[in-house]
Amino acid sequence: MKKQLVHFAAGVTAALFCAGLVSPASAADIKIGVLVPLTGTNAIQGKDISQGIQLAIDQINQGHDIPMKGGSAVKVDPKVLGGTIKLVIEDTESRPASALDAMRKLVNVDKVPVVLGILSSGVCVPTGQFAQKSKVVEICSSSTSPELRKIGPYLFSAMGLDDLMGKAIADFAHEDSGAKTYGSLAANNPFGVGMEIQSCNELKSKDGADCVTKVRYEEGKSDYNADLRRTVSQKPGAVLFTAYGADARLMLQEAYQLGIQVSQNWYADYPSLWVTDIQKSPQVGEGIKGLEPGAAGPAYDAYTADFTKKFGAGPTTVFSSYAYDSAMLVALAIQKAKASNADAIRDALIPVSQNYAGVTGSKAFDKDGMQKSESYRRVIVKDGKMVPYVKK
Repeated sequence: MKKQLVHFAAGVTAALFCAGLVSPASAADIKIGVLVPLTGTNAIQGKDISQGIQLAIDQINQGHDIPMKGGSAVKVDPKVLGGTIKLVIEDTESRPASALDAMRKLVNVDKVPVVLGILSSGVCVPTGQFAQKSKVVEICSSSTSPELRKIGPYLFSAMGLDDLMGKAIADFAHEDSGAKTYGSLAANNPFGVGMEIQSCNELKSKDGADCVTKVRYEEGKSDYNADLRRTVSQKPGAVLFTAYGADARLMLQEAYQLGIQVSQNWYADYPSLWVTDIQKSPQVGEGIKGLEPGAAGPAYDAYTADFTKKFGAGPTTVFSSYAYDSAMLVALAIQKAKASNADAIRDALIPVSQNYAGVTGSKAFDKDGMQKSESYRRVIVKDGKMVPYVKK
């Protein structure tokens, strides 16, 4: 099985090379690993993340200035260290077990000092634990479980953890709906469970509001009717929805068939995890409100323009911009340390993060390598797309 996986991963990398996403590395190059779902449930998001990282590395290798707070800029020149930065991309297949096998290859075979990408806490936690034991830096760009904080000094997160989103989505749902009772439907993995705990605990502090149903669904099922019925069984005034990919699409399709009105006070954290999956049947998600991380503004607009110019279309999810920022932080760390080994990158990441002007807002790490703060935008799903939401 292990031999087959290595051959498959090599095939994926070769395919990406043909598509212009990666190029062959020389002995003098600085290799950075990328771990993303290129197949399976989350392939759409995985492609987006890998492209965000590739855009950042291309700009770094071409000598672009990296913006810093206060209007200054830093030019990173990897050639000073003997080569340019090259990416080694591996496929998680949207499964934690495959992700861990791919992580072993990146660390033990490719000898990368740092690994980027990594969608979902269910993947980031086990791969981060392996990276910690191997003393290799891992920066998760789209993982938010509070468990990440416990892993160790080689693990960093470019996105705010669930305690930040949990409070924000609970505040949004309570303020917008005025409901006293809530249902929670979340994936039974570190990400989903973390969101359920954080948001429901936050609601308890709000004038007696409470989660009257808490349903943790198993990923990859062919039928979610029972989970949906349990979620609305107590007639909650609002529902908190944590799901992604094909699972989210199936749940929303089945909710539509069951006559469950998701437009009536359903609130999703990270709707970009599934909104592209429902574009062939946009009616199933119509009217769901949610929070999207990241700061809108000139920096993000410039990023989107650069992304569109390179790949022919804009990013499909917000996660690509977090991945882009994570790659920029690694380049700044290499520049500061004047070295590209894992320990040097680890030691430099927290200092350089304090002043980097990210396209997703502040990227300052705290002492545990987690984000000090996070920005969120209120959105609503209309015709299969997210648009800004303002309560009328």
